[in-house]
Amino acid sequence: MQNRILVGDIGGTNIRFAVAHRHASGLPSLSHIWRAPANDFEKFSDALACFLENTTGHDHPTQAVFALAGPMDKDSVSLTNKDWTVRRSDLISRFGFDRLVFMNDFAAMARSIPELSDDAFHNIQLGHPGESLSPLKTISVAGAGTGLGQALLVGDAVKGWSVLPTEGGHQPFAPLDDYERQIQAYLNAKYGYVSFELICSGRGLEVVYDAISAVNGITPADLRANDVTQRAKSGDMTAQDTCEFAANALMNFIGNTVLASGSWQGAVLAGGVSQHLLPYLSKPSAIERFTGKGKMESRMARVPLRLLIDSTAPLIGAASSS
Repeated sequence: MQNRILVGDIGGTNIRFAVAHRHASGLPSLSHIWRAPANDFEKFSDALACFLENTTGHDHPTQAVFALAGPMDKDSVSLTNKDWTVRRSDLISRFGFDRLVFMNDFAAMARSIPELSDDAFHNIQLGHPGESLSPLKTISVAGAGTGLGQALLVGDAVKGWSVLPTEGGHQPFAPLDDYERQIQAYLNAKYGYVSFELICSGRGLEVVYDAISAVNGITPADLRANDVTQRAKSGDMTAQDTCEFAANALMNFIGNTVLASGSWQGAVLAGGVSQHLLPYLSKPSAIERFTGKGKMESRMARVPLRLLIDSTAPLIGAASSS
């Protein structure tokens, strides 16, 4: 990577840009950090132009790495939760980049984890995994935001860190008790396919609030995700039940991810919704969803689980991947 590189984190809700600098230590630092709602712009290139005009001017880096919330194609990315298609060729032509790399936004989030200090995380379960006999270190990463991302971070003593992004958030939700089965049945009747993303994402707080209201015979209010978390803080029982249900599902999901990948060295939750659910993620019912995996329960209790709370993480990850 050259000394200066433009990095971006483009999600369905917010856009972040920054200029990354590589230092002698090898760790990137950020300057010119800029954030705006995605809905403020008709297309992605307008947001990029606004950032460049208001921060770096004409002296912007000629190399860039953009982390986008959507599956990667050869030249373009169609965002999963935003009606934008972003094309490399168009951006190179308009902004004169010598080198432009696209990567999945959640892969960038995951790649940041080895670069961040301990104060970028909140410990949910300390764990004690012990020494691994494998030459590889694997960390499961899952994040609830506009959608539900999942990736596997793999560390090799020789090759360094790499990320395997997935679309695991679209796996079917698996209820674990009668109450969860009632909620799942309501959602199944309304939406057909009930994925973990439908329940654990920002939109999930809205649909789960509606489902819990219906199951309990309450007329639901028309709430957005932020309304749900705010009402929960104010003591609204239905909102609190919604947050607890979503947190339990998220902990079930990340626990399944650890099992499927053998990430006994650790797991990390990320994303804005995960942070809003923090008061519920450490409750006994949520911890039990993470560890309660049958014959693997005692091993799951030894897996360190942390919550990533640094909002610049995807920018750091993009810079570290270049």
